[in-house]
Amino acid sequence: METAHTRPLSLFLRRSPSTRTVLDVLRELDADVLALQDVKADEADQMRPLSDLAAALNMNYVFAESWAPEYGNAVLSKWPIKTSNVLKIFDHSDFRNVLKATIDVPGSGEVEFHCTHLDHLDENWRMKQVHAIIQSTDVPHILAGALNSLDESDYSSERWTDIVKYYQEMGKPMPKAQVMRFLKSKEYTDAKDFAGECESVVVVAKGQSVQGTCKYGTRVDYILASADSPYQFVPGSYSVLSSKGTSDHHIVKVDLVKARAVNVDEEQPKRQTQQRATTTTIYNDPSLTKASWRTHYYKA
Repeated sequence: METAHTRPLSLFLRRSPSTRTVLDVLRELDADVLALQDVKADEADQMRPLSDLAAALNMNYVFAESWAPEYGNAVLSKWPIKTSNVLKIFDHSDFRNVLKATIDVPGSGEVEFHCTHLDHLDENWRMKQVHAIIQSTDVPHILAGALNSLDESDYSSERWTDIVKYYQEMGKPMPKAQVMRFLKSKEYTDAKDFAGECESVVVVAKGQSVQGTCKYGTRVDYILASADSPYQFVPGSYSVLSSKGTSDHHIVKVDLVKARAVNVDEEQPKRQTQQRATTTTIYNDPSLTKASWRTHYYKA
């Protein structure tokens, strides 16, 4: 199969004050699959930021407009994107969407990859959106994106109290965790549980067990595998990487591997083996016996 790296990150298709560009950062990531959010894809006036980015990375892409015709979610892949579709969530008055892409991974078959960006203010609205996403699909999939909800298990009770106080001082809505609680009840697997060494991109506060992914120091960007997914996260592969000034979010990365049952010989029962293949780095090398793909999710 293939190993995938998924990395959530906010993406600005312009040069940053640090003189680093999104293209620079993504080239260094060398992902097989990229999930991009808040990406500008305006093709007018001879400006083609998304298609030019995909061409420079030698990747295929699909795009779904969100809060404006030229802004939305995108999935980039080194491998063929066989099909894609867009679901508006929660109803036609909601500009949020989930972009669903079916990617043909060499040596591993198809993987269903979903990229989304939930509401940033209202947890009740986020719950309606995530309900709509789950109800819209009955196939195993990888879900990557800015869910903008917290996971209580990331924080001690003292740290949670500090976060609430900080949000109040900032004039932000109260932090909520219903979305992640709900997804866990639906047996989604959190890539964070397969963490390895993470570079220190922001200071991790006392009482917090994970690297934050946004400027407030909390984790709001996730990569999740649905129940019964044939793709499994590789232990030690999850990490949060710096976006190096190109975004207000950091990059979340994980490797995926596909497990499948094979006959060893006629005398022995089937056993689970893992075949690795190569993928592109996303926000998440095939050979005859190995394949690995990387998926990254990048939020603009």
